[in-house]
Amino acid sequence: MFRFAVLLVCVAVMVPGALALDRVSATEKGSLLVYPKVEIRWNSDGYLIQDTFLTLNNDYNDAVDIQIYFVSETCTYVDNVIELTKNEPAYWSAATGWPKGVSPWTVLGDPYPDPSGSGDMVMRGFVVLWAINSDYVQIRWNHLYGGATLVNYCHGCAWEYNTYAFQATDSVPHGQPVGTGGIINLDGTDYDYGFDILLLDFFATGSMAFSHPFGGPAIWHDTDLTLLIADMDFRQDGDGPKTTKAEFWVWNENEVGFSQLRFCFTKWIQETLGNIGGHFLVENLGTDHGRAQIDGVASSECLPLQSEDVVLLGTAAKQLWFGIYGGDSEDGELACSGTTLA
Repeated sequence: MFRFAVLLVCVAVMVPGALALDRVSATEKGSLLVYPKVEIRWNSDGYLIQDTFLTLNNDYNDAVDIQIYFVSETCTYVDNVIELTKNEPAYWSAATGWPKGVSPWTVLGDPYPDPSGSGDMVMRGFVVLWAINSDYVQIRWNHLYGGATLVNYCHGCAWEYNTYAFQATDSVPHGQPVGTGGIINLDGTDYDYGFDILLLDFFATGSMAFSHPFGGPAIWHDTDLTLLIADMDFRQDGDGPKTTKAEFWVWNENEVGFSQLRFCFTKWIQETLGNIGGHFLVENLGTDHGRAQIDGVASSECLPLQSEDVVLLGTAAKQLWFGIYGGDSEDGELACSGTTLA
């Protein structure tokens, strides 16, 4: 089973029988790209300590216009239209919008205290963009690809991920409109399907799996998980963001499966596995390594909000603190690595 979403009008439908080649990819080019995670941080003195740099590439020998939406977790957004020249590799800082000259993330509001309690001030969210013509109608232009690099200046670490790319189908010639202007169907007919279920490969929080086995540096770690609902509505008088229940099925190294780990969220969420808890903790999982499936489902547990079956996209980033053996994580250096979820 595969799902499709309709971007801008917020409809999700179950669709059987999709081919693997019809699905969204993080390794192919497309006409519509999604950057699931943007995060900017400032310390308590107001100094920028983390930025997100976004890249966008056009590998076609002609120019194209791009419609971009910058969306915050606080439900504010702003749109930009830019031109990519033929074969242009563009990039910009989320904090400043330069050098491409797009809106800085701060137009979406003021920084707010980090919900995880780090003491930093943050702004977070995601970016979605697609190729358009001079009438602002989406077009087939399967020559876009990009990624994001999150750079933490305070801890001296960085990690990056590839964008999700939705291709417009071959039923429309290159450069021509796809479907109805303003309604983007991720249905396998206009654009690729979304995933039915996301896969998460993880090491349990609290595990010392990465530590040196013979008295070397101790390594503490956690995983930063970001989930995004692919159904989006950017109309001025639209229906607003979707809500779903993220439902997890978890397995440990002994093939033991666990359920009952779930939570409701609206539009976008970022959380560490340590804070989610449950079988993401080593004392509950029972082994260092595990895997999980993540589904966005309708549930009465989300009342009074109306939850729905949705397509999910996301990223996972490992955070490793290298400490002195017998010390604690605050004494160590931080390293990061991450990826989009398959």
